[in-house]
Amino acid sequence: MAQAWEYIKIALMNIRSNKGRSILTMLGIIIGITSVIMIISIGDGVKGQVNDELNAMAGGLIGIYVNNEHSEEEVYFDSDDFEAIKEKVPGVKGVTPVYTMYGSAIGKKGEFTAYASGGTESMEFYQSEPIIAGHYFTASDYYSGNKVCVVPEQAAKKMFGTTDVVGLTIEVTLYGTTQDLRIVGVRQDSAAAMFSMYGDMINIELPLSVLSASYGLYFGEFTDFMIISDSPAESVQVAQSSINLLEGRHNVRGKGVIQVQNMQDQISEINSVLGSISIFVVIVAAISLLVGGIGVMNIMLVSVTERTREIGIRKSLGARTGSILLQFLSESAIITLLGGIIGIILGVTGAILIGGVIGFSARIQPSTVLIASLFSAGVGIFFGIYPARKAAKLSPIEALRHE
Repeated sequence: MAQAWEYIKIALMNIRSNKGRSILTMLGIIIGITSVIMIISIGDGVKGQVNDELNAMAGGLIGIYVNNEHSEEEVYFDSDDFEAIKEKVPGVKGVTPVYTMYGSAIGKKGEFTAYASGGTESMEFYQSEPIIAGHYFTASDYYSGNKVCVVPEQAAKKMFGTTDVVGLTIEVTLYGTTQDLRIVGVRQDSAAAMFSMYGDMINIELPLSVLSASYGLYFGEFTDFMIISDSPAESVQVAQSSINLLEGRHNVRGKGVIQVQNMQDQISEINSVLGSISIFVVIVAAISLLVGGIGVMNIMLVSVTERTREIGIRKSLGARTGSILLQFLSESAIITLLGGIIGIILGVTGAILIGGVIGFSARIQPSTVLIASLFSAGVGIFFGIYPARKAAKLSPIEALRHE
């Protein structure tokens, strides 16, 4: 133990005597560890919050669609089917088709690319985020084809510079037709809003009837729609009851024409994509660690050359090959460990700050910090082996002759 402490003291003395070189050597390790911790922590935070919102949303969502490959005649849904489900199936909060399209919207701050979603008044529950100002468009708005819409916070800020936009009008163009829509409500931003925070994209929700009456689009028949159940626990029963009802109404009972879309499969796919992106970025960041390790090896080789006479003197005084080896390995490990500690501090601080800016809570796991610490020390040992072995194998006589 005493000998190990002696190695550490000598290593620290050598690092202190060559501060500039030691700092430059640590720099690659610092950048690598900082990058890895920030990416993993922010990635886990984004993934966790998106998952929370998706699970909250998908818990009560049931997708129903037609597979006409199993039917002699094509089956389509209509508004009568939606009303039948609301009236006859217990546990249903709402039913809506959801149609999306791209267009443009003009507000006080200029023109933006619009991603418009059309549905019934039940589309309010299609997303878990609440209405924070005004109200959602009503059944009366839907059946009357009133030119109204709901926008999220980010869209309101982009178009008008404020979320106080209820009652204001925006000019929306879809498929070449332009209409003035009055904003009746503002929805709280979702986790996905960060991805369009700085672009020119905005989201708009409006009655599907407006798309028909004001934009000349036909929406009388549907091949899919969404059911929102009162609670996730009732979703399976609601889905089965709805399929039984629809199969009876369309005379396709037992043919597998009307099916349920598993929202959890979509969540798994999204998680898979997010996970793949995180892994790729971490690998890129880890490459900087390897580059830093190569830098450590080069500096240690320079150190061996500079201290050749010192090694010769120590060997002539009885220092064993193993002692020289451990001395240089200790120095390499300490340099990378110190760089790792600085990198961890910067990584944690950076993750918290960036998470606050983009609106996500960084999830810093103790295991991430521990792995980063061990990896940085491991890099030092791995890339320090060759210089340390070179120093340990020096002949005392040749080393003392070195100028």
